Amino acid sequence: MSRFRVIPVVLLAFMLMVVGALNVTAQEATPTAEEGSPTAGEATPTVAVTITAPGGDYAAMAAAWGQWLFSFPAAISPASDTTGVACGLGQTGSTFMLAPSMVGAGPITRACTIPEGTSVLVPVIAVDCSTAEADPFYGADAEALATCATTNADAVTAGNVTIDGTAVEDIASYRVQTSVFTVVLPDGNMLSAPAGVASVVVDGAFLNIEDLAVGEHTITFGGTYQSGGAIEITYNITVVAAPVPAT
Repeated sequence: MSRFRVIPVVLLAFMLMVVGALNVTAQEATPTAEEGSPTAGEATPTVAVTITAPGGDYAAMAAAWGQWLFSFPAAISPASDTTGVACGLGQTGSTFMLAPSMVGAGPITRACTIPEGTSVLVPVIAVDCSTAEADPFYGADAEALATCATTNADAVTAGNVTIDGTAVEDIASYRVQTSVFTVVLPDGNMLSAPAGVASVVVDGAFLNIEDLAVGEHTITFGGTYQSGGAIEITYNITVVAAPVPAT
């Protein structure tokens, strides 16, 4: 496909959770391969990190992620990156956002460096609908956008995440749908839509990983679509101590 549909947010039968918008941004980092978290209760899986529990502010985080992701021209988007060179583009704040890839692009591996204390938002597998796109991703108003996003997310047939080799269970429970949010699409954007202001709804599975220790970590995620498309992404993340401790 020529467009990105992974919002790489299975026929999954679970309830949609719609939460109001919140300003959540990503950790500052430089775009080089060398180189606030939700308020919900926390659930600790069988890996030595904390994954924020389903619900809470995940929908708000997904909206912030969509605004970040769709703001880039496709040619320089972190979603087009095949090495990690674009990891740090647009990243600010205490949450580092991972990017999807083009559906059908094959396995992608990226290397990124982040400071200790940064959480990592994983867009397991997702879809979007907007007022700027053509069918079947078009919606004229809030209700139509929500219905469109639900329909397309229901066509996801599998989703998976591993953290340092350990699989995260019950990915379905992390599915959320955002409220309508606004994004300014640039020329040549990844949605193949006209440049300008668009209203968007994202629906998919997101995980927020906290407490990654200093050192090397590997996060893999992806899934498949009813149409046959798939994504498979590996992030090799180096966590380093911050040069100046926060006060």
